[in-house]
Amino acid sequence: MEQKIQALITATKEKFGLTNYYLHTSSFRRSLDIFEDTIYILTTEWLPSHAKKVKEDDLNPPGTAIIDINVHTGQLKSILFVDNKCFAEKNIIVSTSTKDIIQWMEEETGLTYNEQFQLVEEGNGRLFFKECFMGIPVSPSGSIEIKYNQDGQLTLFSAIGQFPPKSKFKQDVPALSLEKVADLSKKQIKLIEFPLEKQKQVLPFYGLEEIYITNDLTRTIPYEFFVNDKIQLAIDKIIYWDSPTNQSFEKTSLTFANNITIEQVISKERHPNLLPITNSEKEQCISTVSDFLRQEYPNDTGKWILKTLYRQDNYIYATLKYNEHSHFIFKRKLLVIIDAENLQAINSMDNQFMLNTFEAYTTVKKRTVTENQAFDKLKNHLELTPIYVYDKRLAQYILCGKLDCGFSVNATNGELVKLDDL
Repeated sequence: MEQKIQALITATKEKFGLTNYYLHTSSFRRSLDIFEDTIYILTTEWLPSHAKKVKEDDLNPPGTAIIDINVHTGQLKSILFVDNKCFAEKNIIVSTSTKDIIQWMEEETGLTYNEQFQLVEEGNGRLFFKECFMGIPVSPSGSIEIKYNQDGQLTLFSAIGQFPPKSKFKQDVPALSLEKVADLSKKQIKLIEFPLEKQKQVLPFYGLEEIYITNDLTRTIPYEFFVNDKIQLAIDKIIYWDSPTNQSFEKTSLTFANNITIEQVISKERHPNLLPITNSEKEQCISTVSDFLRQEYPNDTGKWILKTLYRQDNYIYATLKYNEHSHFIFKRKLLVIIDAENLQAINSMDNQFMLNTFEAYTTVKKRTVTENQAFDKLKNHLELTPIYVYDKRLAQYILCGKLDCGFSVNATNGELVKLDDL
């Protein structure tokens, strides 16, 4: 494996024309993909030959090349030339024409344009692509970004996401229509109180809560399902206590050591975040969260719901939501960070400081528009687009329809408002 690593480094220097560079550092990191596979990445930093060696805390000089490669496949994940400067002896891309760049990307990634990725933005020396399958969008979506400088040199390539093979897709023909999902559309209309900075007011709006609907209309998948890519253990427990505690809580700084050894790379060691949270760990974490709340929020018994637990590096993260019914778009949230070894709380993050921003806003509660009236105004602006969504139970992407709407209705006066304008 060490020979393979050295071969990767040598091949990287030759492939990208880094004759005028020298290797500054190399390191490994690992991550999880949506299929819960552990991906090992080799990161190399190359300094221009004319640049002096930099200390650990110094900024990289202009032209520094930072390149990420999948260790086990040799696939390029990203390349960045600092400050949009490149001192490579040859152009990595043939030209800056979109056609030539796409052809280079296909050769570099093994992906096929319009089948696995599509161009969605172009201009000012930048191209941005989104993942697709046979021209249909994918969720969660991968992306590829390309940048080049005025001299026509590639200065950024970044591929994020899965871009899985065809075998991961359960191919289907879109069968949904707005007529078929009309009843469901009505149920997705929600009242949301939104802060308007210019007016310093919190106003009520009716909008459609985005959702994925399976192509066979048998079930729905919440849009927020893929917001967090952690492997979460659902708890959904309201935390009560009889009395506060006299003990005080002291925060401890977090350490994120990510020193991956060559032995871990060779053995393809599974990511530690995949380690299941046992029943005993779960119960201890619930107790730990309760003790933390008794210390820091002594008067809040019954006011917090422990939603999930998940592993991240050396810690177990406990996510909590405030136990209240509120239409305000921003909800009170709390994150308690627990040491994975002794299962004691060591740090926390509360978004109350962000919510305090809106304390000076005037909240308008009076509504002159009903939910049905709002739906009548929104129904002609509903959008239903086919999309392949990853189904964890099937370990496949299945065809769905994404129900969405780019407008909302001001509940105080019935005005139709673009969401982007909010």
